[in-house]
Amino acid sequence: MKHPSLMDPWSRTLAMLDSRSGRPPSEANDRLALMTRSLVRNVQSKSACVGPTDGHCVNIRVLERLSESTLALSWHDPTSFNYSEQVWALCTARKRGTCALSGQAIRRGQPVYRPRRVGSSVPLNSGAMILALALTPSED
Repeated sequence: MKHPSLMDPWSRTLAMLDSRSGRPPSEANDRLALMTRSLVRNVQSKSACVGPTDGHCVNIRVLERLSESTLALSWHDPTSFNYSEQVWALCTARKRGTCALSGQAIRRGQPVYRPRRVGSSVPLNSGAMILALALTPSED
């Protein structure tokens, strides 16, 4: 595990709570800290959004896995919009694209996460996709 000063605030908080409890950190908390830390990425807007680009970055952070097929994430685009707790659902890619998180090519038919619509409102990042494989925690 990285030094606490290099971890994001949520992972640091979990590490501090575990260290104060007098018991070894649980495997679930280690996995959550690893996943949170490894999924914070800045990506070029052309990879993250559909439409014109001007080279600015989008910050994507997976907050929580809500179920086997849904997750909550924050999507911050400094020049246009922010979603602090947006729900994304697992589905099959209907067309080719680029993973907003990893930048990998997405082929039609691959499992991907997409923003969930709420009522009749369409999120501004509705064209974005994240490969399901990009959400597998990597070992540091």
